[in-house]
Formats: sequence, C-alpha cells, structure tokens
Amino acid sequence: MPDALAAAYNDPMHDKIASTVHGAFGEILQGYTVGERGYEHFLFTAPVEELTCAARLRRAEGPGTQALTISPADRTKALAAFEALSAEVGFSHAGLTIDITSNIPVAKGHASSTADILAVALLCLRESHPATPAPVAHALALSVARKLEYGDYLLHPGIASCAQRSQTLIAKYDTDLRWSIVGVDEGGWVRTEEFHREVPEDPGKARIYERLFAELDAALLANDGDAAAEIATLSSELHNDRLPKKSLGDLMAVKKEWGALGVCVAHSGTVAGLIFSKHQTDHDLRVAESRRALRSLGYDSDLYTLKESGRS
Repeated sequence: MPDALAAAYNDPMHDKIASTVHGAFGEILQGYTVGERGYEHFLFTAPVEELTCAARLRRAEGPGTQALTISPADRTKALAAFEALSAEVGFSHAGLTIDITSNIPVAKGHASSTADILAVALLCLRESHPATPAPVAHALALSVARKLEYGDYLLHPGIASCAQRSQTLIAKYDTDLRWSIVGVDEGGWVRTEEFHREVPEDPGKARIYERLFAELDAALLANDGDAAAEIATLSSELHNDRLPKKSLGDLMAVKKEWGALGVCVAHSGTVAGLIFSKHQTDHDLRVAESRRALRSLGYDSDLYTLKESGRS
C-alpha cells in the first residue's frame, strides 16, 4: 500500500468517510409482464427512512495482513462486489477491512443484501476515484450487483420502478405521499435466491400486472397516494398464493377498522404492513389504534416512514 494511502487509513477521522444506502419495506408492487422477449419481472420499491446500511474502510488488524476482509464476515456477496469492482477500476485493497454497519434485518424482505452490495461498491469508487460523477458510479455499482443477485433499485432517494432481475432503473419518482407503514414480521426468513429459482409465471396474471404497472406509474406521477396504496393492496393479494402471508387477513380487517390506505408486503420476505399517510388529519390516532389492534391479535409492530424524493 502506498505511504499516502496507508497514512489515510491510520487517520482516526477516516472512519467517518462512509457510503450509505437505504433499506426498504418490501415492495409497493411486484410482478411480471409477458411479450416478445418472454416474461420480464419488475418491482416498485418501498424505501424507508429507518433502515440504512453504511460501509467504511479501515486498515486490517494484525501485522502482515494482506487479504481484503469484511465485517461482519458473513457478508460474502458484499465482499465479492468490492473485490470485483476493485479489479475493474484498479484499486489496491491489500491490508484493508470493509466494515458494514447496518440495522437492516436479513432475509426479511428489507433489501439487506442489495444494500450491502451497493454500499460497498459505491465505497470502492469513492475511495479509488472520488471525482466519479454519481450517474457513472451508480452504473458501475449496478453492473457488479446484477451479477450477484436479483434486487431492488436503491440508488434513488425515493420510490423507483426497476427490472427486478437486473436492478435496471425504469423510472424514479418525486412524491409527497407521506406514508407511514405499520409493519409486522411473521417470523422466520426467506432465502431470496432459493425463492426465485422457481417462479410459476402465468399469462393471465401478467396481463393484470401490466395494467397495475401503468396505473401505479400514473398514480405516482400524479402524487396520488390513495391510488398507489390500493395497488399495493392488490399486489399483496395477487402474490399471496406464491408466498402466503398468514397475517394478511388480520391486516385487512385492521385496515378496514382504522382506515388504512392499503397493505404493503415483502414479496420475497416475511414482513407485511398497513399504509397510512400523514396527509390524514388523524394520522397519529389511526396509527396508534391500528398498532393496538394488531397487538391484541398477537402481533408486535414497528413504524416505518416512506423515504421520498421531492417531499416538501
């Protein structure tokens, strides 16, 4: 490692340089269309403020350590992403450790793995070529990420639609929906890779999903949170034969009782939730009472805030 770079990583202030990516609460809509190229899978992200992943670099502990390491050690996809991108851009990572600090639960449907991969890829570029324009950095990060897994597009600070199997951006939205999501976790976990090995695609559903895609795109462009939440509910119901949520019936009952706008689920995870909006004048009461109702049904809940670009 060059002396200047070594000195930088011995600087106690260096650990304040980080790359941060947000997590999500499932998806607003996830499905597929069918055309000349066959079935094409898509999703609309549901990014949330409360879940984030940050990646930093530091000198590895112990004399003579040359291998790139990562902490926690089980973030093997993120490590592979950093190694691959380092090779492409000519960044020497000998003697360095990647530290991931994340509060995103794993295998629940919060996009934890995608956030890990993108955070370390952006960190690699920030360290090796700090003047890289953001669009170029995003493209390079995604070029590595799509080789490792299917995932959400997490590089827009708001809702985005993307091709799910390549994380390719379709559209990004500037909204002011002010959604709150009262989320429950049904327990257990879903291994996304295994889940996506067999996807029973249906041409009838593909036509429905194509219509819902167009309707949600229009709703988000019009900043129509009610319509968007209704589509999220339809997506939850359509997907329930693929990955049943035992809480869906209870959530629908509480939705009706306390006037939630809709239901949002992780289409390859264990979480589901009720959508409210701070545009509702009695938002706080509805949220509090819905959480009380869910608690009476045996569910613990957490409160999430939709992350939005364009929010006033």
